[in-house]
Amino acid sequence: MKSPFISLNIPSSPKSERIRIEKAWEHFISGEQLGCDVRDLTYKSWERSLKNGINPIKGKAPIVLSQDKIQEYQSANPLYSILDPLLMKLKDSALDSGHLVVFCNHSGELLYIDGDSSLKQKAEDMNFIVGTSWSELHAGTNAMGTSLAIGAPMQVFAGEHFCQPVHDWVCSAAPIKDPATKKVLGAINLTGIWDAVHPHSLSTVVSTAKVIEEKLLNHLKFEQFVLLDHYIETTCKNPGRIVAVLDRGYQVIKASPLFYENGWVGQDNRLIDLDNTALSLDAQYKWEAEKGEGGWTFEFIPYLHQGYPIGAVVHALSPIKASQNTGNFTKHNFSSMVGQSSTFLSVMTEARSITNLNLPVLIEGESGTGKELLAQSIHSSGYRSSGPFVAINCGAIPKELAASELFGYEEGSFTGSLKGGRAGKFQQAEGGTIFLDEIGEMPLNLQTLLLRVLEEGEIVRLGGSRSIKLNARVIAATNCDLKKACEEGKFRKDLYYRLNVLSLQVPPLRKRSGDIPLILEHLFKKICTDMGRSHLETDDQALDALEMYNWPGNLRELKNFAYKMAVKVQGNFITCADLPKEFSEEQTATEHTKTSGSSNPSINAEALPASFSSLPSLKHQELHMILDMLNELNGNVTEAAKRLGIHRSTIYRKLGREYSRDRAGYTPN
Repeated sequence: MKSPFISLNIPSSPKSERIRIEKAWEHFISGEQLGCDVRDLTYKSWERSLKNGINPIKGKAPIVLSQDKIQEYQSANPLYSILDPLLMKLKDSALDSGHLVVFCNHSGELLYIDGDSSLKQKAEDMNFIVGTSWSELHAGTNAMGTSLAIGAPMQVFAGEHFCQPVHDWVCSAAPIKDPATKKVLGAINLTGIWDAVHPHSLSTVVSTAKVIEEKLLNHLKFEQFVLLDHYIETTCKNPGRIVAVLDRGYQVIKASPLFYENGWVGQDNRLIDLDNTALSLDAQYKWEAEKGEGGWTFEFIPYLHQGYPIGAVVHALSPIKASQNTGNFTKHNFSSMVGQSSTFLSVMTEARSITNLNLPVLIEGESGTGKELLAQSIHSSGYRSSGPFVAINCGAIPKELAASELFGYEEGSFTGSLKGGRAGKFQQAEGGTIFLDEIGEMPLNLQTLLLRVLEEGEIVRLGGSRSIKLNARVIAATNCDLKKACEEGKFRKDLYYRLNVLSLQVPPLRKRSGDIPLILEHLFKKICTDMGRSHLETDDQALDALEMYNWPGNLRELKNFAYKMAVKVQGNFITCADLPKEFSEEQTATEHTKTSGSSNPSINAEALPASFSSLPSLKHQELHMILDMLNELNGNVTEAAKRLGIHRSTIYRKLGREYSRDRAGYTPN
């Protein structure tokens, strides 16, 4: 008996079958009875295509992915690194058999096509190119789209395709499933002209998909080993920690005995109270449950390996521990970090990759850029998140009290000392993180003590002689140039290199192109809710002025501005008239660059000063790129901004500042 996934039996005549199926398709499209049999899988797919509103005569797969998105997937997705050599190998078979080898992702978006060049040209005529979507939702019945829809291999021959422009083709596709999540990741496909139909085409892609799934399974086993190693390290360092590690499919790899004793792990080897449908390996998750002796708190924290999420760590906090954890805790995590600029996302990616490392971190950036917020995010996303987060401003501690404040003291160490002594900040951070803000302001004598603590992993209280082992991660932050401070003898070089094991550079707001509108929207949403007032928005002209402003106070200044506007503005829109006077100069510069009365302003890029072209810095390379785009588009700023992926006011700002001294050279077209 023929497989339901194969179009034709080997003895069948492709030519006669093509005519027969074409007639059945015509009857279906016209709403008549088919008059002959078609496969049940094909018929159900036709019905879905009709329901989805696909045009059977003029249907055309839309282009949905840019080249940047395609390159990002090919370079960053672990699946593609496994696929690539197999696709190259399959390409040789495709060339010999008159086929194209194709790969699409789980959404049906084509990411790879190769094979005979003349066949590729024919495929391009029906928009069968990289970047288009061939899901059933967009292209109707086709091998890839239908195999993704049913989660099984599928061969689609000639008129079985829902859209008439594809009736000259035959396609054989097999889905690739993630062994961890059981979700479909994409599909491998062989496509050729209809007379090249053969059941072996389907068996070829099925075999290739199985090989890929086996390699994915080996990769999953490696990820599980990494998670197991993390569990062992965590429980060895913190014997009292109640923890479980889960793989990407939320299967329990290893858990503390209490998880099993309390029945928290089900027979399917999953946590019984974990809502898998609400989970994501991109965000933390917390829930509470009554478990015998009281309410337990569970924290689900994604675990990253080399910047990619491979599973999660679940911490269980007993009722006693949960109630004690009321002091040094964090208010923020990575979801609090708002932005989409490349400079911002680069720092976020790097920060996420180091959350579970037990190494010092040095965060550098101007005042007000959100260094503590980033430190809290690193802490709350790592395995220490259930421990304390102790923050101390090194520049605000009196010199005479600094040592006792950081390292504690023994009873009788000085007049007025507490009975029994007192634990310092480092001991208070046991099992968690200590955040040393303004580390550049720390006195030199204290730097010596801190260096010893970092090197030995232990402290000695003031007035004491006993060494106390520490288990706290150190994150330091500064807004000054520590290298320069080292050269000037104000900061110890050995301490600098001890702290600067992992380094993060937080960009100032003026270098975060396009982020101001997003951050303002986020701030206004919270502030207006807290104040019980109607929501605030900023009109385009005012937003241009805000994006041109230098923001010396960075995020802190922007937050203050948002509060001022929420109090001052009575209506729902902020206009240029509402802005403080410091914005007026930049606003005037913006207005000067706009075409008077035009909704599509443009810049005469060729009229810019020639002196600019000789400047070699990265900043000017960026401006050269903007100028090249403007020249290509005849000065159309709106279209240039769209293609460059930035706000049009960013173009005005970057060009306007360069030429604020020479307005004559910066003219509207």
